[in-house]
Amino acid sequence: MFRRSGLTMFAVFAAILINLTPAAFAQSSIEGQVRDTSGAVVTGAKVEAASPALIEGSRSATTDGEGHYTFVDLRPGTYTMTFAMDGFSTIRRSVDLPSNVTVPVDAEMQPGSVGQTIDVQAVVATVDVENVAHPSVLSRTDMDALPTARNAQSMGSYVPGVHLNTPDVAGSQQTEQTYMAAHGNPSGRDIYMLDGMLINVTQNDGQIQFYVDNAYVQEMTYQSNSMTADVAGGGVFTNMVPKDGGNEFHGNFFAGFVGSSFVGNNIGSDLAARGVTGQSAVNKLEDFDGGVGGRIIRDKLWFWVSGRRQFSGIQSAGSFNLDGSPGIEESYIWNGTIRATWQVSQGNKFAVSWMRNWKTKIQDVVTGAGGYSDINPAISSLERMPKMYYILQGRWTWTASPTLLFQFGGGLVKNDYNINYHTGIQQTPFTPAWYANASELDVTKLTRSIAGSVNTFAKYDRFVYTGSGVWVHGPHQIKFGAQDSAGVAFVTNIANGDAYYNYSNGVPLNITAYNTPTYSLPRLNADLGVYGMDTYRFKRLTVTAGLRWEYLAGNIDEETAPAGRFVPARHFGRVDCSTVKGMGCWKNWSPRLGGVYDLFGNHKTAVKASVGKYNTPYTTGFMNNFNPMFTASQSIPWLNAPTTACQSSVPGAGCVPSGSGFGDGNIGANPNPSFGQINQIDLDPNYHREYQWQYHVGVQQELFRRITVNAGWNKTSDYQQTLVLNSAVPFSAYTPQQIVNPLDGSQITVYNLQPAYFGLAPKLHQTNAPQSLRSNTYNGFEISGNGRLQHGAFFQGSWTMDKQVDKSCDMNANPSGSAYNDPNSLRFCDWSGGLYQNLGTISSVPFRHEFKLQGSVPIKWGVEVSGSFYSQPVYSTNFSVTGGGTGAPLAVFDGGISGFKMVNWSITPTTKYPLDCNCPNPGAVVDPNLKQGSEVIELVAPGSRLTPRQNQIDLAVRKTFHIREKYRVAGEVQIFNILNSSAVLTESYSLGGTVKPYLSSGPGGTPSVIQNPRMLRLSAQFHF
Repeated sequence: MFRRSGLTMFAVFAAILINLTPAAFAQSSIEGQVRDTSGAVVTGAKVEAASPALIEGSRSATTDGEGHYTFVDLRPGTYTMTFAMDGFSTIRRSVDLPSNVTVPVDAEMQPGSVGQTIDVQAVVATVDVENVAHPSVLSRTDMDALPTARNAQSMGSYVPGVHLNTPDVAGSQQTEQTYMAAHGNPSGRDIYMLDGMLINVTQNDGQIQFYVDNAYVQEMTYQSNSMTADVAGGGVFTNMVPKDGGNEFHGNFFAGFVGSSFVGNNIGSDLAARGVTGQSAVNKLEDFDGGVGGRIIRDKLWFWVSGRRQFSGIQSAGSFNLDGSPGIEESYIWNGTIRATWQVSQGNKFAVSWMRNWKTKIQDVVTGAGGYSDINPAISSLERMPKMYYILQGRWTWTASPTLLFQFGGGLVKNDYNINYHTGIQQTPFTPAWYANASELDVTKLTRSIAGSVNTFAKYDRFVYTGSGVWVHGPHQIKFGAQDSAGVAFVTNIANGDAYYNYSNGVPLNITAYNTPTYSLPRLNADLGVYGMDTYRFKRLTVTAGLRWEYLAGNIDEETAPAGRFVPARHFGRVDCSTVKGMGCWKNWSPRLGGVYDLFGNHKTAVKASVGKYNTPYTTGFMNNFNPMFTASQSIPWLNAPTTACQSSVPGAGCVPSGSGFGDGNIGANPNPSFGQINQIDLDPNYHREYQWQYHVGVQQELFRRITVNAGWNKTSDYQQTLVLNSAVPFSAYTPQQIVNPLDGSQITVYNLQPAYFGLAPKLHQTNAPQSLRSNTYNGFEISGNGRLQHGAFFQGSWTMDKQVDKSCDMNANPSGSAYNDPNSLRFCDWSGGLYQNLGTISSVPFRHEFKLQGSVPIKWGVEVSGSFYSQPVYSTNFSVTGGGTGAPLAVFDGGISGFKMVNWSITPTTKYPLDCNCPNPGAVVDPNLKQGSEVIELVAPGSRLTPRQNQIDLAVRKTFHIREKYRVAGEVQIFNILNSSAVLTESYSLGGTVKPYLSSGPGGTPSVIQNPRMLRLSAQFHF
């Protein structure tokens, strides 16, 4: 019933102009109470809000029986508030209104003559006594002043409690995706809005976002707690308010440049001693961005047009072209945006926008190499070509009356791309050239040759529909609405030879076989949310109560793939909640409750609290365990391999073994008879959607005019995570065995699978994990402050102290792997120190601290100094044990989120103790009875070793020249990472032949990714 074809959906909202977005999230409110000098309320006073930000020019309201008035759906900007009543002087106040806040503006009417006007001191939004949340807001002026990468994630990294997965020094990540996590919520729970419209794509359950042109954004708002019922997820909520044009023509342009000579070197002797010889380095960064807007018809029709070009040239540390020059990954993003706003009548407004992206990557020698160096990047890397990237959206706003407003809209976020071989590399399947031109990896030299990795053809489309209404009635502000989205996440994978050929120092080792070609066709049918909420004022108390009902459904289309080298032809029927009971078609309630108490009744001190339930956002990930068409790999022995080293079919092209060791007759038997087949899983028909409860208590205080401080506590608890159990392999199938921790000599219990259980067909059952065995609990404390001072100076800073305690003691099986319920996973499984401490004791999980500060100060003569500072642990998930997924617990990658180091030991039946181990038998075989293949054993307790701190200071100095008062030209010098910090972002964490690096006194594993060094960026801005 909920399945929709993309063509039909597009035709519908093209026909009715509803392919547009509501701006409920983009807008703010002004409210207040009017009294006379005796304190009595004034009923029937006329209140007007006028601003250049409103295409209609102004809005009017009349105070109710309690003297209250409210303006909703106001765009950010400067407003002139006028209060008028017969027998009283007219009051006029100026208000600076950010986005996503409610600003209280009260008035005291004084008796006076007709025509007398009193101007009152301007109002600056500080303490919000209506909304529990206090979002971080960056205006256009702020974004132009601060030294950042000028994208949502880079600027959002300074929000209190927000962690960025990869530091973006000087825009070095501008053409790559970066992700924010906050308050125990991974980035997959983040919600991104453009003009109130969802722009998360269907890839990775919405974790991937669109590249939004910064010149198109008027204001950026971030919120990390207390989301009301009109927001789905509980992660970081980011809303970008677009520019709307205006009655006056205006525009802006930005140009930024980083050359190779502007980049420093932060590889010191300490890193060299740990085996670091170099790293990928910035060769060139360019960012050109600008736009122009104005009127077509005054007060009727406005437009905005902008465009951006970004270029990143990143030099690989180990890849070189045939002429000896270094391999450089060149990435481009071109963006074009157009928007029109039409005030049809006093009560009806339409807005339409279209944003188109072109993303190109010439050679993936850095981001796609997987730690390998390309011998000849021209043939052994991949290229990324844009197929179709765009956002089409808009809205219809109908102001039915001063107290009743409706908005309707819809949109399409399209993210289609191909990652392919270079021209001439792809070969016809099953020809000799196809066998011979598979990618070749030397696992010892860490080199890649002949061809790139598996090719990807991706189609990620998401259609979004929404409608909402706001009704103001006395002390009530009632909001209601519905949001829905649907789309596809289709992915095709192919590869030459359906394999990688692996070597060690040029000697053939084995083959990594793939079940390609694969054609995966999951579809999101409905992500529906219907909500209602009421914000009720009672004296000094404001309560917001909301309820959200959600419905999530999807299916996997009928899938067909031809035979590959290692798999037969495949055909699978449609999969949905009718064929697999419990797979989606979930109906869930999400209650939200928040309260604000104006402690002294002067709008300067607010006590706030909220509690809410948030369902985990999904697009198609909840169907992964039941999708029969997936890409899998398997190691296969290579028989009759050539014994000679290498010969080159193209000079310098790479390692091409001589002989005929490519055909099917030259490889051994596949040890996995069910290779490429999904393990059959019995799903609990009462399987439920994962959700979180979030709590917030805080206080907001105006210290001085324009300066506010916030203090708060946040808690997040996760429920109903996925649990997969294999009843064919019970706990009794394992035999305990004592080994010695080579780092400190302590005893470790490992479990060996008894041979009788080898090769048994798994009997898998998927259900929800009980809270007693699996949980994630975040606790954090934050103190923050912000100020907007006179003459344009501003600052914001914060201190966050937080930790997350995990429990994953249910022996969750990986359904796409061996599917064993492995008791070796119980070691250190309970971070609270409760369960299975005999297998690994965790004494405590420490709080970690983060400090942030950014701001801008005009000096004199048009000179402005701005800067930012943060000091935080490295929150890179590269320090984790393994990645997450539907069948894997959240806890396995929380080590990175919490800033913990791990030391793992991968053991097999032949693994020997290191010769320098702290053990009684150096060089002896560790566990010859480990017949199940291999196990990864954690050697140090979570929280006992911490990731390094990342300290970064960025500074900018700008000089602005005014030309005829209308034009402003600014030149700027920006220095990033002034301290030249060299924090290790990724290092090896697997014990090898020596324990020395991994002892408590040791430096740690070999670093592979270092924070980018000091960089200089020259930039210019032009405004008119």
